[in-house]
Amino acid sequence: MKNIYLLMLLSLGLIMQSHGQQAFKAYLNESGQVMTQAVDVDNNLNKTSVLEQLPGFPKKMEASPNFKNFRGVTLADIDQDGQDEILAASFNRLNVYKGDGSLLWQKSLTGTAIYPPAVADMDGNGTIGIVCVTGGVPNNGRVYYLDAVGNDISGWPLSFESHWIICGPVIADMNGDDQCEIIVQTRTSNNLHILNQDGSSFGANWPQTLDGTPAITPSVADINNDGVMDIITAISDGTMYAFDASGNALSGFPIASDNYSFSYQSPLLVDFDGTGNLSIVGSTHGDVPKFYARESDGSYRAGWPVAVPENYWTYSPPTVVDLNGDGNYSIFMSRPTGEDAAPMLYGFNPDGSMMDNFPITKSGGLEGFISVADIDADGEHELIFGSNLMIEGMGFIHAYKMDGSGELEGFPLRPTGFTFMNGANLGDIDGDGLVDLVALSYEQNFSPTDSVFINAYRLEVDIETANILAGTYKGSNDHSGHITMPEAYASILVDPEEITQSWSGNEIYCSDLSISNTGDAELEFDIETNYLRDNWITVNPTSASILPGESLLVEVCLDATELQNGMYQAELLVNSNDPVNPQLIIPVNLFITVGTVEMNSKKLTVYPNPTKGIIQLKLEENASILKLYNLQGQLLDEINMEEKSELQLDLQPYQQNALMLEVKYQNGALARQLIVIN
Repeated sequence: MKNIYLLMLLSLGLIMQSHGQQAFKAYLNESGQVMTQAVDVDNNLNKTSVLEQLPGFPKKMEASPNFKNFRGVTLADIDQDGQDEILAASFNRLNVYKGDGSLLWQKSLTGTAIYPPAVADMDGNGTIGIVCVTGGVPNNGRVYYLDAVGNDISGWPLSFESHWIICGPVIADMNGDDQCEIIVQTRTSNNLHILNQDGSSFGANWPQTLDGTPAITPSVADINNDGVMDIITAISDGTMYAFDASGNALSGFPIASDNYSFSYQSPLLVDFDGTGNLSIVGSTHGDVPKFYARESDGSYRAGWPVAVPENYWTYSPPTVVDLNGDGNYSIFMSRPTGEDAAPMLYGFNPDGSMMDNFPITKSGGLEGFISVADIDADGEHELIFGSNLMIEGMGFIHAYKMDGSGELEGFPLRPTGFTFMNGANLGDIDGDGLVDLVALSYEQNFSPTDSVFINAYRLEVDIETANILAGTYKGSNDHSGHITMPEAYASILVDPEEITQSWSGNEIYCSDLSISNTGDAELEFDIETNYLRDNWITVNPTSASILPGESLLVEVCLDATELQNGMYQAELLVNSNDPVNPQLIIPVNLFITVGTVEMNSKKLTVYPNPTKGIIQLKLEENASILKLYNLQGQLLDEINMEEKSELQLDLQPYQQNALMLEVKYQNGALARQLIVIN
């Protein structure tokens, strides 16, 4: 048997060498190994990436010669610095990288890591926990529970007689005490575990023994809306299980196979009907592979299952998102295909009908996770995903429109190696507010020199505009698989962003501050005034509530009747329940001169404004003197302007962010201009 296996590897290596410039398609064998075969595809597929990778990328990591990575990386801000770190488990190490490609920390592992780690707040107080599992042949499995800097939590790692910890880990609060538990499964012993944070079993009824090899990453939520958390899992022969937190089987479970099998197609749990009962959504392979949606009691939903075309085995996990935020969900599933272009990515409605403009047709098919985001800022979401194909040593990350118009301009991206069984993780790894795409790829030569690559690209769209609906395996870093409605929240917009007035004084100047609620929940705000000099502002009203989509005008009055000459500065602190912008600061600047001729602003032209430091001035005749003040009203400089109508002025030596420029004319008139210096 050993000689046959070696001969197979040698033959495969010769095939790969002889077809070095051809295309290869990846697939899995029964042991979960990634296999490859040479295929002939359209030469037009071999496009070059338009986007360059971020500085410091790609990162190269050691790969197992036998078992390659599934389901990408994990992006999470584990050090709370405002930017996501990249957590990538490969072979016998967990590597954590910063957005510049530098290694934050590394953890040596016993066994082979295939799945990305799960990451969550373990106690509701921001305590980050990281769970990583290993396996391999021979069995050498471990469950690692780490803190944010890579230290083992006391009592960990755990070994269950070194059995392979099959599929990915899940983190969930099983009993509502704000302390998360860890859910894993063991191969060979076929156990489903719930583990406390000290490593002990969750209760006397755990672990549960399944009747075969666990085949999917479990999904966790209150499936039947009874207030108790439940776990969905399945074994390779197609049997699906559902247990409550006490280890009791839910009514209707286990469900026997309907001529299908499970391997790696972890389901999602979603409330399609607004009843609180969750549907179970996923795919299968086997004799009669199906895309399915089941009710919380295990029965099929109306319109389901849908046969996988041509009986192709698929290992794809589903993606379920609410595209419009209206409670109507869309379901995306995929399958492998042959050498020719064929339907491979399907968009379903909850009743099993096909969405308009689907399926998407291309060569090679797909069995990785599908991400959903508006990455071209056109107001419509795109589908971002990998491929089963590799051409001339490079894989694919695709981005397709949902209107049937095909692939987004600039795609596909072409990382080194296969992206098979992985996908495109979306986040912000460099803290610039723009979406970054991180994709895992790998070589598959069945060699100890094989490598895994972390590829990172900047997409020129900000996080808020992109509205990422799905950007990681199973939709969240805890891998619970529970798809929830986006939480409604208020969103504040204030106009103008700064109030500046300059006049001769002895007046009260009032203007309107517009406060708008562009969110989905009621906005509550209050306004405080922070003075840097005297009290001279009134605000009405100082607090109010604004319904979604509505606006309110707040009157802001600047009272100069009791003030002396100079610059007065204050801030309006607009506090609200907008979770993104809980406090907005509106600068208020007032520059007054009492007892002068009324200012005529047409006597002075200044450009550019704002400026990087150098400004040009154009003056009317009979200018007398130019004065520069800081925002505290202190005189910084005086320049004689007689017989000058134009002047270039360098403001950088004053080391100010803003200056008030005042020109006095021979008839006593004044012209003032606030200059902003970037």
